Amino acid sequence: MKKRLSLIVLSVIILCLLVPVSGASASPEGDTENERLWRELNRTSDTILQYVKERRYDEAKQLMDSFSKQFLSVRSADSGLSMNDLRVIVSSYEQAEQAAVSINMPHEDRISAASSFRLLVDVYDKSHRPLWKNTKETLSAPLTEMAVSFEESEWTDYQQQLNRFLKAYEVVRPAWQVSLEPHIYQRFHSQVVYVERNRHDPGSVSNLMSTLAIMLSDLDDIYGEGQKESSDPSLLWVIITIGGAVLAALSYTAVKKYRGLKVEQTLRRRDRE
Repeated sequence: MKKRLSLIVLSVIILCLLVPVSGASASPEGDTENERLWRELNRTSDTILQYVKERRYDEAKQLMDSFSKQFLSVRSADSGLSMNDLRVIVSSYEQAEQAAVSINMPHEDRISAASSFRLLVDVYDKSHRPLWKNTKETLSAPLTEMAVSFEESEWTDYQQQLNRFLKAYEVVRPAWQVSLEPHIYQRFHSQVVYVERNRHDPGSVSNLMSTLAIMLSDLDDIYGEGQKESSDPSLLWVIITIGGAVLAALSYTAVKKYRGLKVEQTLRRRDRE
């Protein structure tokens, strides 16, 4: 079962090579069918996540099998799926499947894997604003707190905030991989790798603060002005499902928030200079 989706993806690719594909101007009926298929897959991924959250792992596994069969209905050429799309979907699927079948995986990690899969599949459902666009706070909050901890040499807190950031990043990363321009994704990912590589002795890294500033600035570019649409109902889903980082950030004292905002403003000012 582990390689089920990989085999299905290979079948899709072969099918696309054998079956003639219509021109770029697809018919309205084809577009409607394609959208319907992705809506069904999106609903399935959402139910999988709910089952994982409720510890109904066997039912989640059954739906993972159902998803792989549904996915076969999505023809690569008609859906505009690139090889990168297929690779990311397969990888995320396998991680979500592990969340359903693993014996020793912590429940929180299961939720993260299922949430990541949910955000990824949601990208292809064009009926609404992508859910991943409401996750900015889960990344910017710990990054800002890392800067506060760095300035005050509070290294234990720095490590905790870095862990929060890395966990949130792994949740949203697959959705980014298929949504962002490659050079934008690679730029941010290389910064994440750099910060993580220097986590054991951050105080000795002279340009760490400037790196954090660039990352915060890049987050602004990635999420754009749409992040201000806090009334979007999909924001509630993000907060409830993967918003632990948001709730944790809101639990800080007013003084801590003020200091964090001041540091963030300083970082952004440095990045513009």
